[in-house]
Amino acid sequence: MTTVKLDPRLTDPDAARAVADVAALGLTPRHLAGLAVARERVRRPATPPDGDPRVRVTPLTLPGGSGPLPARLYRPVAGPEAATLLYLHGGGWALGDLEINDGVCRTIAVEARVAVVSLDYRLAPEHPFPAALRDAATALDRLAAGLSTPDGVPLPPVLAVGGLSAGGALAAALARRSRDGAAPPVAHQLLICPVLDCDLDRPSYRRFGQGLLLSRDDMAWFWGMYLPDEAARRDPDASPLRARDLRGLPPTTLVVAGADPLRDEAEEYAVRLRAAGVPLEMVLVEGVPHGFVGNPAIRSGRAALARATAAMAARLAAADRR
Repeated sequence: MTTVKLDPRLTDPDAARAVADVAALGLTPRHLAGLAVARERVRRPATPPDGDPRVRVTPLTLPGGSGPLPARLYRPVAGPEAATLLYLHGGGWALGDLEINDGVCRTIAVEARVAVVSLDYRLAPEHPFPAALRDAATALDRLAAGLSTPDGVPLPPVLAVGGLSAGGALAAALARRSRDGAAPPVAHQLLICPVLDCDLDRPSYRRFGQGLLLSRDDMAWFWGMYLPDEAARRDPDASPLRARDLRGLPPTTLVVAGADPLRDEAEEYAVRLRAAGVPLEMVLVEGVPHGFVGNPAIRSGRAALARATAAMAARLAAADRR
């Protein structure tokens, strides 16, 4: 019987076993396997819309930066909803679709009592920066203008933005644009293990950048497809941490994985948000890898998402009382 070696950096037992299981498959690293293989690996079978009695799931079409895009609406059965959250999925701006974070979207809708609109934005390298951001901005404009829903029930006019990993980068850029008057008002941003900066030489990259699902080489590959011009990556629309001033951003819920190469940029963002007077709830979970909330085998991921959704719901409720 072969003994599975657990990574000591992953102090969460569920996370250690989940990463060891992936390592045991002996897969070629995605940046070496190529884009087609990487996309196929993250492809998920379509989830039945009625698979969860707590949430209603409906396909939508939303305008993007250069034409209509698939989207998906998640509405909690219990209602009423406090806001409409535009959700942007993870995948390094190059991988994924509406299925990749389906479970996360369902959980957010039910536990935060919000209507979640997940957008299938255009992917790099076929559509490099700023295509995905333009898609997200156009979709947010459409939600602000009002959207005819299949069930005929209007969506809440209060808007929020959120996303995981690369989707978190898009959400954070939208929130700053909203603050600057270049996008509709946003009442909250929910950032889960977000990409916030293009610097791949932070200590957390050196400590966690190999062997833990998301590697430094992966991120270099993703950035190379999304924004080949290294100097241009410092644009705050690509690296939200590079914004000079974070004052006036909406209340923020930030989920950080302790064993994530992106940990340092998230913690620096948290420090800057607090210094700028932005209400912040940071959910830091030690000993777990990037994107842990999307893995149902990691119980601390479910707990972290529950904390994050509760924090967002509380902020939205407080804003509504005002």
